[in-house]
Amino acid sequence: MVNLSFVRREAVILALVLAVSFSVRVLLFPIQGYENDTNTYLSWFNTAAQNGIRPFYSVVSWCDYPPFNIYLFWSAGSIINTLSLSGQAAINVLKMVPTLFDLATITLIYLFLRKNLTFKQTLLGTTLYAFNPAVIFNVAVWGQFDVIYTFFLVFSLILALKNKPEVSAVVFAVGLLTKPQGIALLPLVALLIYKKSGVKRLLFSVVTFVVTIFAVILPFEWSNPITFLSNIYFGAYSTYAYTSINAFNLWGMFGLWIPDGNLYVLGWALFGAFATFTLYVLHKRFKVSGEWLALFAAFMLFFAFFMLPTRIHERYLFPVISVLALMFPLIKKTRVFYIALTATLFANQAYVLYYLNLDAFIPSGDLIVLAVSVINLVMFIYGSVLMWDELKGRPILKADTSPFNQTQPRGEANLTST
Repeated sequence: MVNLSFVRREAVILALVLAVSFSVRVLLFPIQGYENDTNTYLSWFNTAAQNGIRPFYSVVSWCDYPPFNIYLFWSAGSIINTLSLSGQAAINVLKMVPTLFDLATITLIYLFLRKNLTFKQTLLGTTLYAFNPAVIFNVAVWGQFDVIYTFFLVFSLILALKNKPEVSAVVFAVGLLTKPQGIALLPLVALLIYKKSGVKRLLFSVVTFVVTIFAVILPFEWSNPITFLSNIYFGAYSTYAYTSINAFNLWGMFGLWIPDGNLYVLGWALFGAFATFTLYVLHKRFKVSGEWLALFAAFMLFFAFFMLPTRIHERYLFPVISVLALMFPLIKKTRVFYIALTATLFANQAYVLYYLNLDAFIPSGDLIVLAVSVINLVMFIYGSVLMWDELKGRPILKADTSPFNQTQPRGEANLTST
């Protein structure tokens, strides 16, 4: 029987975490982000609110954001216009959009962990994300939308793990229609659905994925939706033909904003090879190490997407934080990633924003860029070594301690990480 007093206590504590984390973010709203980004978002909000969803892309002078964002632009822009907001009040509405998704991500992390861990362990993972400085900086200071697609991708991953493949496919489609970076996780989610649910439900999931894509984009374009979508994605990608767009990654070690020529082929080849290796490890070791390995694989795919391809922005490391928060209470060896990548993501964002507000490029050979890039590379190599160890039968977390293999009542699991 569930002890209602404990349930109420936990609900109150979760509400308190959400309230405090929300307050921290709101208090930081007045801090200047990047003025060009802010003005661009507000312009998109206004265009969507005044013209509606369908003609948005034909009316706006330029927008490289996929269609699901336009629904958010229309909603936020309608609030701003209805209330005749301007200045900081309008910026507050802008920053409130990712903040609400950030709170949703905090709740998602809590709910996932609580079904598998003790309340103390759950609270640890939840608060680590809720008060992560790199996350808060991205959402409340810069006012970026990275948390939105992150929420959908992590939610889709969890649904796949919980054997809800069709719903996972719907949620993943929305995430991909928010930011194209979601493509990094697509093969992993597909593999999990196959492993957990079989071929038949994988095929059903593909159908629901396609139906969701068309349902979202049809209000914009019904004559040729495939061309419409490809023009948005590939058109935006082609405008950033540089090795690193302020990302302190493998390419950032050699400089930023360097024309990539044919190097983009090499970058994608490296990512493709690493993704293949990661999926192979998950395929071979899934029955042995359990579903925790899927979380680590998701983390490494997000990390590889930031580190290996060219044309990557500084904020593409953002999704790793949420996945690391899910693993932090379980696997001691992942805690160094959480600490190191929180620091490098924060440094990358803050340093880039500083130069953006100066309307200047980071100088070639900058030591901070080099140092942070090297730290990221070392962490990536370490993660790759752990994946190799897993393949060779040296698991990070022994299977008999995996929370997914526990049969104890809710909150009674006694986990031992290595």
